[in-house]
Amino acid sequence: MKKLFLSIGVTMVLAATSSANDINSALNTLEGNVQDNEGNVYRTVQIGDQVWMAENLRSTKYQDGSKIKTAAIPKDDDSNLLKYGRLYDWHDVADERNLCPEGWRVATDEDWKELERTIGMSEEDIGKDGWRGDNDIAIQLKESQPDSLFKSFDQSQVNKQNFFARPAGVKWKGFYITQGVYTEFWTGTKAKDDKAFIRTLAYSWWNPHKGEIRRTTSSKDYMFSVRCIKVE
Repeated sequence: MKKLFLSIGVTMVLAATSSANDINSALNTLEGNVQDNEGNVYRTVQIGDQVWMAENLRSTKYQDGSKIKTAAIPKDDDSNLLKYGRLYDWHDVADERNLCPEGWRVATDEDWKELERTIGMSEEDIGKDGWRGDNDIAIQLKESQPDSLFKSFDQSQVNKQNFFARPAGVKWKGFYITQGVYTEFWTGTKAKDDKAFIRTLAYSWWNPHKGEIRRTTSSKDYMFSVRCIKVE
């Protein structure tokens, strides 16, 4: 009986490993990586003069080892962890204990502006709020963006920057929403006492902004994805 359970356990582990490898097979071709204090390893990518994580943060602890209050897996489904990372509220994002690995920090609004500038956004658009960017620049950051009923995309430009953005959705008031429809990234930049700057990418077939990047503010109690950037 013990051998049977052992065999089943090994099979489950191998299946999980195979699934994880399938999810991140293209991402794992990137050479750069960084490890957090829990042993999570993240692939990294240089875009212009910046070095970014090419994956969403998965950490449940700050750099000092203390526990992060939020850090939810989308839909509380462990199979989503490697694919989408975790979701955090902004209070955890802004905590001085730093939820990114040592030598890294949460990307700020200015970091995102520099990224957008690097991939071709005009100076006129960079400082604006709302959906911005011409020539479908957002698809350079997305792992995939199929053609839709109303729009076709230059597939050679999809994920051109090896940023591998995926539509993780958000958590709000205990509910998981918009998975597969949007990805929302916190920045480390406060806008008001109750709001901070974010970036949004759209994915759904009906959304006319799939080629653009939204800059706006959000209530700090929402839980969004986090990308870390290497400290210069």
